[in-house]
Amino acid sequence: VGQRNYKLVIHEYSQAVEVYPDNAYVHFSLGTIHQQLGNFDKAVNAYNLALCESSLEVIARYNAARCLLYQGLSDDAIQQLSQALRKVRQTSTGTESLVDRIWAARPRKESGENETPEKEILKLIEKAEERIKRQSQKQTLLPLKQTAPTQSTTESLQEIPAIPSVGALSEDAPPSAQPDELRIHDDLAGMYVQRGFLDDALAELHVLTIIYLRRKQLREAGATIRRISRIYARVGDVEEALINLRHAADLMPGDVDLLREIVDYCLQLGMRKDATQYLMVIARHYFDHRQFNEAVAVLQLLITYDAKNYEAYDLLGQIYQLEGKFEQASGVYRRLARLHNESSIAWERQATLQELRTKKPE
Repeated sequence: VGQRNYKLVIHEYSQAVEVYPDNAYVHFSLGTIHQQLGNFDKAVNAYNLALCESSLEVIARYNAARCLLYQGLSDDAIQQLSQALRKVRQTSTGTESLVDRIWAARPRKESGENETPEKEILKLIEKAEERIKRQSQKQTLLPLKQTAPTQSTTESLQEIPAIPSVGALSEDAPPSAQPDELRIHDDLAGMYVQRGFLDDALAELHVLTIIYLRRKQLREAGATIRRISRIYARVGDVEEALINLRHAADLMPGDVDLLREIVDYCLQLGMRKDATQYLMVIARHYFDHRQFNEAVAVLQLLITYDAKNYEAYDLLGQIYQLEGKFEQASGVYRRLARLHNESSIAWERQATLQELRTKKPE
């Protein structure tokens, strides 16, 4: 549901870019949308096109650096951050500038502190340098043998073979990966999560997702994005968890457990309308698979959140009718008619139901 809305917005902004190719603000806005969707290559390209506007340069480079870090490109991220830091120091006048006001107005987590651009840039540079240091230490510890590690050896950092560079995953690269590549990224992500290096875990999972997508393994890509979502949920970032989980749902249609997770996150964020939309998707899935008891349970839950939901009552009545529970179906349709008296469908359903009841054998 949310993903479709994002696609519509991207379409509108892409058209705006064609009409106003020199408008840096449109490029910047398109970059933020791509970043939210995890389209990091496109986000970086859009941010780079926004650099022509001096007031946007610092925040555009900062956002681009975050995208590069997600892709495991720490060196490139540091380059962007260093240029952003240079710009901040060159334009610093001791009073609040337009750059500072744009920085302060940018979206952030509710609990996020509003620090100066220089402080936040320095923090991200430190994080990128720490990641490079860990990668360097890992390479130093790599064993010479290239055989696939056993379960016991995968628990040790010293037994993990070298991973291919992210550059090998460019758009021109073939969709096939090295035999051990997927397992290596998977093992590294799991190890980083266990050790609490969540940024590094996210970077590995993003690379893993890209590989799956290029190999057209959509469900595997969705499952990996779901793992990304759970990391965000683990640190209390439910909004980011929900964004990623919605992306996963697009790749894993019909995964009811995943849809239930989305409902939970929507309710945590007070997004009842979105929660009911996903509950309706779940109910229709059960209905299509003739799992009527499960569908009824979901619809009854949906109605507790939205007591006037037309689709929920209509589908509930159809289920009771298919099960031969005509009294219950009639009650549902009567309530539907009262709630939505401008619609003729409830009355038509009642008329059809009455015909079925008269034909029902004694």
